[in-house]
Amino acid sequence: MLGPRLFQGRASAPLTPEEREWLTSHADSLVLGTYANSPLSFVSDKGEISGMAVDYVRLLERKLGFEFRRAPPVIIRELLKDMREGRVDLTSGLTPTPERSEYLLFSEPYVRIPTIIIVRRGSWETLSLEQMKGLRVAVGENFGAHEYLKRNHPELQLVPVPNDLEGLMRLSTGEVDAMVVHVAAASFYISRENLTNLHVAGRTPYQYELAMATRKDEPILHRIVQKGLDQVTEGEKQIIWTRWIYEWEMPFYREPSFWRFVALLVIGVGVVVGTVITWNKALKQQVRARTADLAAAHRNVSFLAETSVILSETLDYKAMLSRLGELCVRHFADWCVIDLVTNGQSRRIAGAHVSPAKRPLLDKLAERYPAWVGGPSPASEVLRSNQPRLYPEISEEDIRATSESEEHAQLILALGTRSAVAVPLIARGNTLGVLTLGLGTPGRRYGEKELELAQEVARRASIAYDNARLYQQAQEAIRIRDVFLMVAAHELRTPLTSLKLRLSSLHRLFQTPPEQTVPTDAIFRELTRLEAQANRLRALIEQLLDVSHISVGRFELMREEVDLCQVVQEVVEDLREQLSRSGSQVEVRTECPVVGYWDRLRLEQVVANLLGNAIKFGEGKPLEVRVESGPEVVRLIVRDQGIGFPSEARARIFEKFERAVSERHYGGLGLGLFIARQIVETHGGTISVESTPGEGSTFIVALPRRVERASPPS
Repeated sequence: MLGPRLFQGRASAPLTPEEREWLTSHADSLVLGTYANSPLSFVSDKGEISGMAVDYVRLLERKLGFEFRRAPPVIIRELLKDMREGRVDLTSGLTPTPERSEYLLFSEPYVRIPTIIIVRRGSWETLSLEQMKGLRVAVGENFGAHEYLKRNHPELQLVPVPNDLEGLMRLSTGEVDAMVVHVAAASFYISRENLTNLHVAGRTPYQYELAMATRKDEPILHRIVQKGLDQVTEGEKQIIWTRWIYEWEMPFYREPSFWRFVALLVIGVGVVVGTVITWNKALKQQVRARTADLAAAHRNVSFLAETSVILSETLDYKAMLSRLGELCVRHFADWCVIDLVTNGQSRRIAGAHVSPAKRPLLDKLAERYPAWVGGPSPASEVLRSNQPRLYPEISEEDIRATSESEEHAQLILALGTRSAVAVPLIARGNTLGVLTLGLGTPGRRYGEKELELAQEVARRASIAYDNARLYQQAQEAIRIRDVFLMVAAHELRTPLTSLKLRLSSLHRLFQTPPEQTVPTDAIFRELTRLEAQANRLRALIEQLLDVSHISVGRFELMREEVDLCQVVQEVVEDLREQLSRSGSQVEVRTECPVVGYWDRLRLEQVVANLLGNAIKFGEGKPLEVRVESGPEVVRLIVRDQGIGFPSEARARIFEKFERAVSERHYGGLGLGLFIARQIVETHGGTISVESTPGEGSTFIVALPRRVERASPPS
């Protein structure tokens, strides 16, 4: 190491006597470390240590009147290690980072150097850190920029290099795609190495805030260094900056492209003029086309905005989709139809035509030829494939090929159809319907842009329709819940009221004077009525418990060999009193024995629910219960001649809280048929019903004699 020289110049830093004494006492031990990083610090061709950071050290030494001992330059990783282990006391040109601040004290930055993004010419004109994902980005290993990028942009593919020159050389030869480096190093190396194929593409938020760094265990040295740097003037800083930071862009007259341009200009002025004229004409055409595109884009944006307004104004999806069809006709169609799929069946929900006189054709088309999955029409094809269909040009032959009959084809032709597009309405992965648009105006046709617009309209309409449908379902569920709570309260209150009356009657009987005999027959009669009401309460509560078990998946069967004939006879016997009150006669026809592997209690529940249903709605007319035996499947048939119900109620009467008649005239929780269906399906069977209003209903249960494994309720 070079030896120290103490106070050889005139010191200008206002040090305290204590600081002067400390500096004097450590004159032989204070070691200044440097690292190789041009142009901050490097060994010149003459073997001297030079650079921006070194200039600041020399300026500091003049301010302090003190020269530090210098250690030979090393790479930055080794310098940081030497400072951490106490072999070096201070250094210049370090950037403060959270990691370094754990063992170093930093002065105020004496210079801030921007960090830039360098790329090869011809790759990117401009580039930001956010756009560099997926690129190979070189950066000096353990440099401040390296730590900044690792901490703030972990998504970047960083390629650490030992020094800035190595990174720029790799960038120049194509080994990396970009490099993050401070402007001082970039200008120095690109100028020195004549790397003319590189240019600046952008700037990063990070700056190298170069500062003096001292060991954390020497705070007095940190104060001395800071006082010395405080004496550095802006003019002195500017001199150092100008010495090391300069323009490195190549003059325009040295660019090969400039001379190629001059040669072409000299050789073919006439050609250039002709090219300019041709280009001017092409530019006018492009301007007109671009203007038309912008106008179309503006119309589409306005159309989509109006679409969103229509779709958000109401939850009545019929009115909403009808208004949407009219809007499509006003904007980019001559006619529009919207088909929705409900329970596997499609129906025309809306239709619109630019000509009011042709709107009846849409009604006739919807009535006679609705879209269906197996049909040949474009809408049917979309329902099958769930993919949009574009028909830029449609001939009469094409229309006949996609029609169900000649009349169907004539209706399509009468609407005016030369081009069409059909797109699915899809929400949450489910196909809800089809939007079909047609053009009949000569010279107009649909293309990819119109298809994209139609798909966007369909996407928004699908979401709006799905939301409206879910809202209606929620409203219906709330209505059913409220009705159920009302019915449940009534059904539970009725036996409770009767129980209270029976108990009051018993209380009066037991208040008979001692000299009188308590009428035991009256007590037994009241107890019998109490038991009947208690049984009714128990049945209602068990129904609610069964629904709860079904909902949480705890509906289990206890299978054993059971004779269905015996079960039917026992249930009929249990319901004798109820049959007697209703005035209905029951005829039981069985092919005994009919033995299967079933749950006896659950089977009794099914028979009781079906027979109780027949008694309730049979209006005192004869009832019939049949058990038909088959080799694999047994059938239980319960028939009444009561009020019956319409065919549209068949699907829903097996759901929770549903009923085919008004709850005002008939009691019950609306759970009997739901529980019966769950029990039958858990046994692996099926339950169905046939009914005609005014003629009665027939419930048919099909049960397999033996199932290896019980299926969960559907």
